[in-house]
Amino acid sequence: MRKALAWGLAAVATMGLAGSACAAETPVAAAPSPGAEPRTFTLDDRNSLNGSTLEGDVALDPTKGRQGKGGALRIGPGGKAVLNLRDQDASGKVVLWAFDDGTKPENAKAPRVGPRWGLVQGDGKVLAVGVLYADYLGGWEGYTASACDGRNWFDQLCWLGVNRAPAGWHKWVIDFDAEAGIQLLHNEREVNCTLDAGKAGLNGFRAIAIWGDAGEGNAQTLWVDDVSVTLGGPVKTVPVIEADPYDEKALAVDASIHRPVVVYTRDNAPARPRLEDLPLKESVSQYGMTWTFAKPARVGHFINGDWYVVGPATVTAIEPKPLYGNAIPKRQLDHMDKERRVEQRVRNGFMLNPPARMKVAYDSGVRNWFDPSLIQKLPVAMEPGDSLVSTISMAKSLILHAQLRNKIERGVDDSSPVRTAAVLTCLAAPQPADAFRPAFCDRHSRIYLARNLKRELLPTAAATQSVPKKLDLFIRFTQRPWVGTCFFGFEEPVENMPQYGMEYGRVAGVCALLLCTDSGPEQKEPLLVNYVQIGIDLGGVVRAGHPGWTGWGGHGSGRKLPIVFAGLLLGDMELANINRSFPKASFGEDEQTAYGDCWTGAKVVFAGHSGIDAATGVGRSRGSQWGPYEHLHPSKWKAGQNTSEAYRRTCTSGGWVAEALALRLMKAEKAWGHDPFFDYVDRWMFEDDAAFVKTIKEATGKDHDHEWSRTGWAWQEKEAFVKEMWAKHRPTLPAPTDGWKQKHSDTYYRTAIEKMPAK
Repeated sequence: MRKALAWGLAAVATMGLAGSACAAETPVAAAPSPGAEPRTFTLDDRNSLNGSTLEGDVALDPTKGRQGKGGALRIGPGGKAVLNLRDQDASGKVVLWAFDDGTKPENAKAPRVGPRWGLVQGDGKVLAVGVLYADYLGGWEGYTASACDGRNWFDQLCWLGVNRAPAGWHKWVIDFDAEAGIQLLHNEREVNCTLDAGKAGLNGFRAIAIWGDAGEGNAQTLWVDDVSVTLGGPVKTVPVIEADPYDEKALAVDASIHRPVVVYTRDNAPARPRLEDLPLKESVSQYGMTWTFAKPARVGHFINGDWYVVGPATVTAIEPKPLYGNAIPKRQLDHMDKERRVEQRVRNGFMLNPPARMKVAYDSGVRNWFDPSLIQKLPVAMEPGDSLVSTISMAKSLILHAQLRNKIERGVDDSSPVRTAAVLTCLAAPQPADAFRPAFCDRHSRIYLARNLKRELLPTAAATQSVPKKLDLFIRFTQRPWVGTCFFGFEEPVENMPQYGMEYGRVAGVCALLLCTDSGPEQKEPLLVNYVQIGIDLGGVVRAGHPGWTGWGGHGSGRKLPIVFAGLLLGDMELANINRSFPKASFGEDEQTAYGDCWTGAKVVFAGHSGIDAATGVGRSRGSQWGPYEHLHPSKWKAGQNTSEAYRRTCTSGGWVAEALALRLMKAEKAWGHDPFFDYVDRWMFEDDAAFVKTIKEATGKDHDHEWSRTGWAWQEKEAFVKEMWAKHRPTLPAPTDGWKQKHSDTYYRTAIEKMPAK
């Protein structure tokens, strides 16, 4: 049986790649012109490799044809075969079959490069699939894609989740589309490959290469058969852009955070405008979005700069334009999009009156919480009481810095695919200039006025030396609406809000603490307005039936504080006492702290990665021993309990310090309604854990002896302000600093453990 190597649309070139050593002797014939019949080369004899470049142990094996007849290309350990296609990099599609007999080294977790096959461009850069071994890669069981310079194979990796077993022939398709970029298929099924051509510096390919096992000891031999290539035109590359919307340059040109803000009180309260006093507009714009009305409408601003329209009104167009299905460029589709039916794909989506549930339809790249039944299309008829949340999607070629720590890239890890969001509210009548926007989930349209803020409740604690001289960064952090109703940050707009629970708590805490300093009222007012608006929005979400934000590792923190803060300053006791008002709502700080006997001798504990369910009082194991654990000596900890300790030290405690101090300065402990939180933070800041860290290492092998995982850490490398404020003010406050050593009722904790599932 003849095995063909069929060249497609472009030329077959005679040149080799840099570093190639042994070219086949017979020259390649002239390439056919475009549109001519494709030339065919067999893999049954030496002439099959005309124009190829071979190194080391590479030969045709006449006995190994895929279907039991004819030959296949054998690549032994250290061997390399380069099939030269053309003299210019361009797009194309490669199909080949690779025989994997399942051989693996004795130590499959040691770094090692096994057999690989893929595409090579003129500068030597490679896109390949194969078997790579490392302690973080499962090379003994599956395949990895690599984009590199042909030498550093562990540069840019993507675990494909494709099993090597059973041993035998595997069909691979590497499709480098001129428009859509890179796509991989294994045995006719697309696999998740997050490698971006632009980011990897790949502009196409001019050769196919197959590399043999590069390791020593129990080395694997690879066979390749039925190789076909269809060559295309130039690749339309999209450069990868990395940007920080929160750096100094971005802050300097952001007009939204430099708008004039008046400190409104009852003495200078603005009048309610007449309808005819409002401008008549065909459209309004904010944060890169424009809403166009069916006919000119009366519009106004809330105190934070958000727009409202006096309704009813109909929005007939939104820019950037919402895109659906095949209107989304192929290159912009990520792996989540591709898992959905074409009609379920959406970009720059919007939701009129988003539900207070963990369901959204802004972008089909949202993990877990995307609900295609909620997709909406224009026009949008708005009635008084309606809120329209519009979004701009993240482009695949964009990497954005998020608040305080993360970098977000569409389709990579847990990243949100939503770039920014804005809220347009429909009201029945004009509002005064000091009106806050109603919560976007509040269909009752509660309107709060800044003139009624109880600013006297804000302490004027002496600011320490490291206090930010300008509050612009934190004003920017809180300027745009925090519209996240889901979890894990999967749908949270990157340019609006923190992307991880730890940072959510840090931003919420530092903002509140800044508002408790002796900075001038005019300096604090923009941040105060923004922060109260966040509290109104989050409180509105809970009021509308949202279950809250559960303790889950570092997630779930930071939501409760803005609600309590806003409730106190607005005189809304339902919000101020959110725990008592909605006792089944989850908040991470509370679910992860409790009174109980700790193995260290403390009387307050971290209640675990997943804490205690506020709705049921049951410890959450989640099948991983992630519930309460600190009552146990480390020698009894299981894997999941070691995980809880790691999260206690790196993703929760240090981020709560500013929250606890701000609440204590405001004398808001009673409103907060969960005393263990305060005593736990005191424990974190005052307990000497030197001996305990040694005990943990002896008992579990886990080493927590790092500055960033020891008690007293408050992320001071970025916020020395927090540590300094704690040292200056916490010892002067009425509450004792050793409450974490005092005995309290631990009934709640013990009951949570008793009810917790065994697994």
